[in-house]
Amino acid sequence: MTSWRTPRTRETRSRSGSSGLELLSTSLRPPASVRPPLWPPLLVVGLTGGIASGKSTIARLLAERGARVISADREGRAVVRPGEPALAELAAAFGPACLLPSGDLDRPTVADRIFARAADRRALNRITHPRIEARLRRALAALQRRPPRSGVVVLEAAVLIEAGWHRCVDVVLVVATQHSTQVRRLIADLGIGPSQAEARVRAQLSLPQRLRLADLQVSGEGSPGETRRQVDAVWEELCALRGRMAVPASRRAGPSDG
Repeated sequence: MTSWRTPRTRETRSRSGSSGLELLSTSLRPPASVRPPLWPPLLVVGLTGGIASGKSTIARLLAERGARVISADREGRAVVRPGEPALAELAAAFGPACLLPSGDLDRPTVADRIFARAADRRALNRITHPRIEARLRRALAALQRRPPRSGVVVLEAAVLIEAGWHRCVDVVLVVATQHSTQVRRLIADLGIGPSQAEARVRAQLSLPQRLRLADLQVSGEGSPGETRRQVDAVWEELCALRGRMAVPASRRAGPSDG
């Protein structure tokens, strides 16, 4: 699928007031004829960031303001439920040790493996990502038929860019958090050691890599009040953008899978 998105460079970023919000203005304000929405009448926002960056907090705050949130992590859990083909493929790839006695996926064991070995991570992605994307597309198609009042849908996905799902959204919103903060949060939240936390952060895209494809950026390290102010600014921008985007008749069926 071809994205409407124009190339992003650091020179296109401009800071908006004191909110901490950074806009990539050439990407957010091209002519409507150049940038038709991919899932009309929806404006679909891809929310991403590294592990322990604060994505869930931003997603929750956007939901409070009227966005409908689709969680790729939730869909990922669904594709590996007992009885799903993906679970059988993972058991074949990783061995029976990746399953609990109940038949469910042993997520901590699999997480240790995929963050330690790139080959295992590629195997997991190869098995699960196409199935997750299919579920995400079905969820977006259902919302096209019954859109939320705001018309804004947030697709929350840590691997939005790695999986290529950024091509399925209208706007990429990156939660920017320092590497050291991510490591500290992982140690506190998961009770893992510093080396394990470092490995998990380093296994993902770096912040600069994510920002190369970002339309909007918020900090994942502000106080609750600062974070709310940033999300208010993002929400205002998203609502304005949706109002400016044309809906050509040729795109009313949604994007193709090709």
